[in-house]
Amino acid sequence: MAAPTEMKSKTEPALSLGPYPTKIGAEELLELIDLWEFTPETRARLQSLIEEDPGLRGPHLFRYYNPRPSKVEAAERAFAELIGVNHCLAVNSCTSALVCAYRALGIGAGDEVIVPAYTFFATAAAAVASNAIPVIVEIDETLCLDPAAVEKAITRRTKAIVPVHMRGAPAQMDAILDVAGRKGLPVIEDVAQAGGGAFGGRRLGSLGKIGCFSFDYYKVHASGEGGFVATDDDWLYTRAQSWHDTAACWRPNRFARERQPGELFCGENYRMSELQGAVALAQIRKTDAMLAGYRRAHRQIKDRIDPAPGMTFRRVPDESGDTSIALVFFLKDAESTRKAMFAMQEMGVPAGGIYDHKVRDWHIFTYWEHILDRKHVAPDGLPWSAVPADELPRYSREMCPRTLDLLGRAIMIDIHWQYTADDCEQIAERINRGLRAGS
Repeated sequence: MAAPTEMKSKTEPALSLGPYPTKIGAEELLELIDLWEFTPETRARLQSLIEEDPGLRGPHLFRYYNPRPSKVEAAERAFAELIGVNHCLAVNSCTSALVCAYRALGIGAGDEVIVPAYTFFATAAAAVASNAIPVIVEIDETLCLDPAAVEKAITRRTKAIVPVHMRGAPAQMDAILDVAGRKGLPVIEDVAQAGGGAFGGRRLGSLGKIGCFSFDYYKVHASGEGGFVATDDDWLYTRAQSWHDTAACWRPNRFARERQPGELFCGENYRMSELQGAVALAQIRKTDAMLAGYRRAHRQIKDRIDPAPGMTFRRVPDESGDTSIALVFFLKDAESTRKAMFAMQEMGVPAGGIYDHKVRDWHIFTYWEHILDRKHVAPDGLPWSAVPADELPRYSREMCPRTLDLLGRAIMIDIHWQYTADDCEQIAERINRGLRAGS
């Protein structure tokens, strides 16, 4: 038998690859520029500059494995510094932030979460999506959770209290944290409508166990879509990271075995893109300037209002921490409110209330039939099937009469942070005329 032929080693020449064009180039940049309003002349100049630049290379829009410094990571650092917490996690919405918070705390089937009767539906829907049961409780003249109602609603199944800082003003965090502390419950702050606000000298979102923020276009900060999870707790941050990006397993060593029970699990994908991160970073840097503008305009309008008989302004637990994105007041009855609000709208005042909605208002519990009627997505009937029927909350469209009374008498004036003194003067004058029409 012949001896095997000896194989000689051979070195292949090194491949000389690229540089290849990036996936994102001039065409995509021009589409982004179209989102801004330029004169035709400026738009043509920009297009010419971009198309003629021989060194143009597009961005890497995925925050991870990015060869350049990530805008999302920079936004997380900037927001953590602004809020005053150890960790901020960027996600694609506040709804996702809420789910991350619920799941990080281990909330699931058979658990209850206390939410206000006045909040965007996502606060409650995210609990249901986590297989938990929302317990809907009354608000008070702050338009936020009533601490006394919270305490009465606590059961052996309660796993979290979720105050929502509605219409830019802080909830009564001292009283809510007192209840939570005595009952041994975590507080999840829904700061979707009050980014940058404060209570007792601390930024909202830093007082509870976890804070959840929205960067939706209609919020204080706006990146189109987006949100943040804020916490000082290393373990909750790790679990929130894992839930927001299940494949990555964001731990000190992502390939290691589980260090302790609850570290590894199947999550979802809520990552923020570099486009959102870049806009969010710019918005975070503008926070104090925007809040100063909101507060100035709010004060100038409020100081010029002549209160109608029986009229009261919304109670704000910490005036210095109000973002002032809305001026809210209550009139003596629903009929006066309706007349005054429509009169203001006819004069161009940015006034709103429950009577001007052409569609259902997802901020009011009466429209949450998904919950009131115990709807479920699968035959297993979760989350409702996880609890004996006689232990489920008793939902009805009349269950929170105080909330409905307050909202029925509330007029909310939207504030823009760039209002001039003349804008404020005109708005206040027309509010006064509207109040007289409602009297």
